[in-house]
Amino acid sequence: MTTGSTKPAYSVEEFVAYVQETIDSRGAVPEALDDIGSNLRRLVMEGGDLTTQGEPAENATGITGRWLHHVPGADFQLSVTYFPANHPTPVHSHYRWGVECVIAGHERFTVWEREDDPDSPGKTKLTVFSDGVMTRGDVRAWHDPPRNVHRQWAQGDEPVCLALLMGGDGARQHVFDLDAGTYEEAAPRPS
Repeated sequence: MTTGSTKPAYSVEEFVAYVQETIDSRGAVPEALDDIGSNLRRLVMEGGDLTTQGEPAENATGITGRWLHHVPGADFQLSVTYFPANHPTPVHSHYRWGVECVIAGHERFTVWEREDDPDSPGKTKLTVFSDGVMTRGDVRAWHDPPRNVHRQWAQGDEPVCLALLMGGDGARQHVFDLDAGTYEEAAPRPS
């Protein structure tokens, strides 16, 4: 009888290499992000227990998880992230694109397309681009602006666990007030 862990069918390292090759050769165009999303789903389904891999992490907003690929200045970051039940994130944007895949739980995920009036700084019109509830293996992406505004939260009584791939360092850019049709700069990350 042998003991120890078995090698996953598709590793974090293989996924990271695929993402880097895709971004280098095709950029972060929607079709490339769709392909990356398919491979992120494969990682979730075939990559072993991602919740025990990598290093512990906590982001600037207090969301906990694990870093699977975290290199300062890299083209992207990969983490396992937990969002608490019934606690939506603010409607926000990031400077870059992102792709997520549900590992466990249920998540409501809404993406808006942004239409700013250049004559009215701080004002914006948001139109829903996609909205739905995601479960294990479901993938969603947000793109570089103007389709980078989104909100997410766990549905039900349990947190949602995600594999989260974010372009750049994943920093938030803006926070939006849907009722007022306004936005402001997101708080900077602590140094």
